Amino acid sequence: MTKLGGPSQMIVSFHPSVPADRFFWERRRIDGEIRAALAAARGVVVSSTVDPELYWFCRRLVPSVFPNYDARFQGQGKVGDTLLFWAAGADHPETTVFPRVESLVGDHPEMGSPPARLTFPLVIKGARGGEGSQTWLVRENGELEGVLLHLRQLELQGTFGFVVQEYLQDLDRDLRVVVIGEHVEAYWRIREGAFHHNLARGGRIDRDADPERREAGIEAVRRFCRTTGINLAGFDLVFRPGESTPLFLEINYTFSARGLGESRYTRLFRQAVSQWRESLG
Repeated sequence: MTKLGGPSQMIVSFHPSVPADRFFWERRRIDGEIRAALAAARGVVVSSTVDPELYWFCRRLVPSVFPNYDARFQGQGKVGDTLLFWAAGADHPETTVFPRVESLVGDHPEMGSPPARLTFPLVIKGARGGEGSQTWLVRENGELEGVLLHLRQLELQGTFGFVVQEYLQDLDRDLRVVVIGEHVEAYWRIREGAFHHNLARGGRIDRDADPERREAGIEAVRRFCRTTGINLAGFDLVFRPGESTPLFLEINYTFSARGLGESRYTRLFRQAVSQWRESLG
């Protein structure tokens, strides 16, 4: 790792809106020039679309990378989220991880009946997907067949793993907690008669309701981020009816800025980058 001082004060940026001493946003290859810049850098800023390979290359050469995507790339997608929740001791709905479809159907290849351990209704979440895609509410075995067929097709394309999660009934909203550096805020996403709460699927925002639970969600996410090092993400939390302990649903590292507004998100992100640079001394 590069020693501090001298040329290692340099900041390298792979982010389109973050100026730096060396700027490589449009570079489509990793060559000697980039390797030399990273070897001399004290910090690197990457975008949310960074490839895992480039991210880990930066992490091995540079003392500090913003955002911190270690947790993201150690276990990606809904499966990775669940394993991270378990490792960090975060409260979440009852969840089982399946590495592939066969690990669920096993002795039920014809899917004539669901495995005995499944209780309908339930939620199945694929390994990838955003804005509610690859998330299904399954009410009975016929719907299960269709979802498993879709998951098999994803496996043929090289995408493996999914989770089966308990369905929390009577929920008309979830809490989106946004973390941008040291800034954390939360707002409710209200469901309008549908399963998904996502804004892209017609959900609406409420920034004022139930302030005690909002603060409980923010504090739970702060604790989680202190444990995991995450400093840029959107967390989805829910509360069981009548309870005040938030349950973690998932982590969105490429979350939409719609809930904050594009200009405000950009301002908060640049502020977070400035604070991170100051922390480097």
